[in-house]
Amino acid sequence: MSITREAAYLYLCSKELTKLNKKLHDLSKEAHKLSQKYHQAVDQKARHKYWKKSHRTAEEMKKIAKEQHTMLSRVKHHLVNYNNALRRELKSH
Repeated sequence: MSITREAAYLYLCSKELTKLNKKLHDLSKEAHKLSQKYHQAVDQKARHKYWKKSHRTAEEMKKIAKEQHTMLSRVKHHLVNYNNALRRELKSH
């Protein structure tokens, strides 16, 4: 690919990574709140409810972390391609 296409792809990947990071941050806050509610709950029914919600949030966090890892590997791949295209561009001039 050309250097401009690689740069554009890196830009789009960084935007996607920013979105994923924001989602992870929000879910982390939510998991913390649910954990606090779990520990404050008095009866077993309420504790189970908060445990379930916390578990669901943790699963969602794992899924997003996996997506984040995939996106990071794509960024690394395209960064190498960008560097190679930049070297070719500088070599030709």
